[in-house]
This record gives sequence, structure tokens and C-alpha cells, in this order.
Amino acid sequence: MKGLRVAVILLVVLEAGWIIFDGAQALRTGVYLKPRLGAYGGRVGEWTRVASVLGAPPASTRAKWALIGYGIAWLCAAFAFARGAGWAWWVLFVFAGGALWYSILAVPLCLAQMLLLIAVRRDT
Repeated sequence: MKGLRVAVILLVVLEAGWIIFDGAQALRTGVYLKPRLGAYGGRVGEWTRVASVLGAPPASTRAKWALIGYGIAWLCAAFAFARGAGWAWWVLFVFAGGALWYSILAVPLCLAQMLLLIAVRRDT
């Protein structure tokens, strides 16, 4: 079971770290990192539609800080999960579900994290 928890934490560090990096990069340069090839080549992920509906257009400073805050909060929840906080399981599951909108690459990573979280829950 310890291996499952470590895998969840590593996925969180990877995903949340990337979201923080992308938000900080966008604050610094004014543009988000975008894939060059594929269906999303040259475009930002689907989260931009959700952000616009919520009143934070992707180009706004508010949206960039929201990404950074999302990533930091996700990392904090992972830290609490590592320390054994019972509530952190739910928070990680919700954050992984919310990040499904972030990018096409996030989909398999988030799904893997959610499945690992379910496996951790079943083992306890």
C-alpha cells in the first residue's frame, strides 16, 4: 500500500508542478505553454472555456494566479495525504478530477491518479 501512496504523490507533484510552472511562465511571458503537434497543436487546454465562463479569461492575470494557486493547493493536499490526513484523499480526488480539463496529457495522468487513490482507499 505504501507504494500506491508514493505513486499518487509522485503524480501530484508532476501534475501540480507543471500547472504551477505553466501559470508562472504565463505570468512572466504573457503566454501559456502549448503543444506544437496533434489535435491541440498551438492551443491551450479546455480549461480556458471553464475559466472564461467563471469570469477569468485565460489571458488575465487572475487566471494565471488561479492556476498557480490550484497547483499549490494540490501540492499541500498531497503533503497532508503523505502525513496521513483522512480528508486529503477526497481533496486529491477532486483536484485530479478538476485537472482533467487542463490538457490532453493531464487526462491519463489524472485518471491514473484517481484509480490509484481508489486502490489506496480499498487497501485501508
